[in-house]
Amino acid sequence: MNKALITMFMFCTLYSVDFFWDLGVGISNVSSKTQNHDISLMTFNRVEGLKKYYAMDYSSALYHFTQLSNQEQSTILYEYIDSYYCLGQFNNAIEVLAEYNNTDLNENIIYLKSKIYLKLNLHDHALSDLNYLINFFPNSEYTNILQFEIEKINLLKR
Repeated sequence: MNKALITMFMFCTLYSVDFFWDLGVGISNVSSKTQNHDISLMTFNRVEGLKKYYAMDYSSALYHFTQLSNQEQSTILYEYIDSYYCLGQFNNAIEVLAEYNNTDLNENIIYLKSKIYLKLNLHDHALSDLNYLINFFPNSEYTNILQFEIEKINLLKR
């Protein structure tokens, strides 16, 4: 019995660093020279918001997106607006989009904007955006869809 205790004591004393590696912890007298890479709060909110958006947790995504500056919001504008759209908060989406002209937006965001206007029964605004897309993005792969949407809105207006 004494030999077992002495052997265990010797093992722990001589090999303590290796003993702790099984626990996921290493103890060493040598200092680690790792750099500390802090991320900014804006980056954190943008990344977390995108993670929540792609997990379809739109309320949480909006929380993170609203913490961003206007410049940061413009980098994730489609996801920001689409979160409002998916939650049925169309007026909030239009309020955010009011800060932008169509010339500042890409075709996906303009199309989403026309869908929001359609949900708000603002047919003329939706038509205006769809016509803008046809005129300024003539080689778009969405041209047939846009023409169908225009016909649909014209039928709704009658």
